Amino acid sequence: MKGTLLISQLDSLENSNKKRRVFFNIGDIKSAEVSNRLINLLHDCDIVDINDIVLKYNGIELNITIQQIPSVLKMLCKKNFCIYEVYQPYNPEE
Repeated sequence: MKGTLLISQLDSLENSNKKRRVFFNIGDIKSAEVSNRLINLLHDCDIVDINDIVLKYNGIELNITIQQIPSVLKMLCKKNFCIYEVYQPYNPEE
């Protein structure tokens, strides 16, 4: 485990169109094969805009609504990505 991470609680009942930074920890993202498959999948899908994707060293951060999380998870699982965590990083300004 590496240090402490502050996260915000996700409210699954939230029904707003407000986009939030949601992080998905993806296994083997450091391999070119996995990261390329992930980037191609996200570019081709209609769930996430290209400008709402940030590739990180251990996963992806997407600027999406809370209600889009299940769709993203379903899409990633169907393509056999290993997902270890999903959370919203803490932002004291929110």
